[in-house]
Amino acid sequence: MDFHILRQQGLSIRKIAALRGVSRNAVRRGLRSSAPSTGTRQRAKGIKLTPFAGMIDAWLSDPVTAQWTTERIFDELQDRGYDGGCTVLREYVRPRRPKPPVMAEARFLVKPGQQVQIDWAELGESPVGGVTRKLYVFVAILAWSRTLFVRFTTDMELLTWLDAHHRAFMFFGGVPSEALIDNLKTGVIARAGKTVRWNAKYEEFAVAMGFRPIAHFPLRPKTKGRVERIVRFVRQRFFVGRKFSDLEHLNADAEAWLKKRANRRVHRVTRERPCDRFTVEREALSAVTNYDLFLEEQRISDAYALVSFKGVRYSIPAQYARRPVTLQCRTDDVRFLVDEKVVATHPYASSGVHLMQSPEHLPPKPEPRHERFHKLACVIVEHFGNVGERYVAAVEKRAPHKPLAVLREVLEREKEFDRSVVTEGIECLLRLGLIKHGILSTWCYRLGTPPNLPPISLADLPKVDVEQRSLAVYDEVSP
Repeated sequence: MDFHILRQQGLSIRKIAALRGVSRNAVRRGLRSSAPSTGTRQRAKGIKLTPFAGMIDAWLSDPVTAQWTTERIFDELQDRGYDGGCTVLREYVRPRRPKPPVMAEARFLVKPGQQVQIDWAELGESPVGGVTRKLYVFVAILAWSRTLFVRFTTDMELLTWLDAHHRAFMFFGGVPSEALIDNLKTGVIARAGKTVRWNAKYEEFAVAMGFRPIAHFPLRPKTKGRVERIVRFVRQRFFVGRKFSDLEHLNADAEAWLKKRANRRVHRVTRERPCDRFTVEREALSAVTNYDLFLEEQRISDAYALVSFKGVRYSIPAQYARRPVTLQCRTDDVRFLVDEKVVATHPYASSGVHLMQSPEHLPPKPEPRHERFHKLACVIVEHFGNVGERYVAAVEKRAPHKPLAVLREVLEREKEFDRSVVTEGIECLLRLGLIKHGILSTWCYRLGTPPNLPPISLADLPKVDVEQRSLAVYDEVSP
């Protein structure tokens, strides 16, 4: 900085500090020094560490103590009287620590039809069908021919994982002997060393397709390096900057790209086109077997005959409300089974839709109240004639709290008593002007003839077997 020049021009220290945007002490330090100021203080580093430099170098040259971390070296120095910081120690050790020798990688060779390497990759968020969602790509590559298959999805769930496998095998026209995968939960539930506990559904799928799954060791992605490298190839050569409307459009473009570009390029390692080598490898693949791909879960429908699944409620017929239901997830739709019988099928709900209800699943609408009243009135008039007609008119005129219950009460008492008794009771209520639910029943039970119950014979009574004991048993009892 030109502090000296500004000072010679007669400017004060305060004015120089304001012009250059520094403190006044910085201006004073610059004026005291003959060298140009750098704007930062020059401090001596490692002064406290200097007496221990030889000891640290000896530790780093020893093959055993060279494995010590900087924190371990810091602890050892503190025991020997070092009172400096750890940061300066770390800066001293970093360039002096011996680096492990770089070892050459051994290339893994396979036979035609022996192995397919499979991996997932996340592509970030993109608009799919007008909704921004996360996109993933399933990548499978035949290890010998380098024939590539890709499938874009919006999730990495088990059903999508199995469906992508099946589509890859259909694209290749066969199934290789083994599949090398990562340690994802849709494939590997748990592992201890070389012992792997597979996902039950994935293991069932592997047995049905006829391939042996292999999971590489954790934190060792180079084991399936062929597919690890191809993920970046797919992202850079196909996905970045591509316009698409939905997943079907994107996957159709991807399949055309595979046939036209990806599998027709000259591979950097094999110096051949994957499509040419695939003509040899195809003969070594086993045939793709038919496999009914679905997942099942148990649910209980609610009072409205709706079953909740992934935040969406799907309807089933009304008669299956509040019942256990088997939910069957397939690649294109979701089905609901009761007693192993399909009772409803729905396509998967679009993003933002939370209810999928079919009109035929709605319960029948209840009959209007006036129509039910009219039907009951016609029956009463038919049974009781003019008396019944006057009673219906009185019920309709006075509009009691329960008009339907008042009319049903007449038919219920008719089943228990003679029609003449009920007719007499209705006439009595009409004279008194008592039109209320329960009064006719009280009149019939108190003043009417008791209902004639069917006679009961001895043969209708239940037979009770009583054990016959001898009275001599009581004589043996001592007083």
